[in-house]
Amino acid sequence: MKMLTVNNLSFSYAKRPVLENIIFSVEPGTICGLLGPNASGKTTLFKCMNGILKPQTGHVDINGRKIDHLSRKTIADLMAVVPQHSVTAFSFTALQMVVMARAAKLGPLGRPSRRNYQDAETSLNELGVAHLKHRSFNGLSGGEKQIVLLARALFQTPKILLLDEPTAHLDFKNQHLIMEMVQTITKAKNLTAVITLHDPNLASRYCSQMVMLKQGRVHRQGMTEDVFEEEALESMYGIKVSITDTCHGKWFAIPSGKENRALLH
Repeated sequence: MKMLTVNNLSFSYAKRPVLENIIFSVEPGTICGLLGPNASGKTTLFKCMNGILKPQTGHVDINGRKIDHLSRKTIADLMAVVPQHSVTAFSFTALQMVVMARAAKLGPLGRPSRRNYQDAETSLNELGVAHLKHRSFNGLSGGEKQIVLLARALFQTPKILLLDEPTAHLDFKNQHLIMEMVQTITKAKNLTAVITLHDPNLASRYCSQMVMLKQGRVHRQGMTEDVFEEEALESMYGIKVSITDTCHGKWFAIPSGKENRALLH
């Protein structure tokens, strides 16, 4: 069974359509890259998939159950979100940030147990950052923060991971470090991962499935090897590109300079 399914989903802000007839599904053990230019509807679709926004038509299913029929606690049991960035008003430690993932299961008066803290430390250790546990989260580097947020998501023991541009504002090394971690975890834990990305080359390298959005509609979707094509990228981003093979059997897209310079005039 598909773990995550988006069925004929449409959404509008007031009378302005943002998403129209979005259809796709993702299986366990798969990373699905959500690509598209700015204002293509990626963030709104994420909020619909997480149950924060309710679509005007269509619905999102988690393991065959409509998300709008589920409580927030049940959604938190099944799905974890890794935001693009996070800054807290208080000086929480990295360990405290991870433990917060258990809040939905504790109730309004509940307190994390010693076991909760031990398990949270295990999540940090799984990703190789247990040494950060007593550091202030706000004082961490961008890459360290993203790893802690990923550890927090894993601490929820979800079936589905939603990652909203987790490589934004990171340097080259940390972009690939985060993506390699996501790829390894998705396979090892048989998770269903959906990740929004600006860089199609990161998607090509790490995502086995792609959904390309353009002006609120699905432009192309399918397995990466089938949809990562020059024509699809050119028509989605509005620039000329060339795709070459790498030594690792992946594909790399680069702008075709001369043709694109004309777009600046």
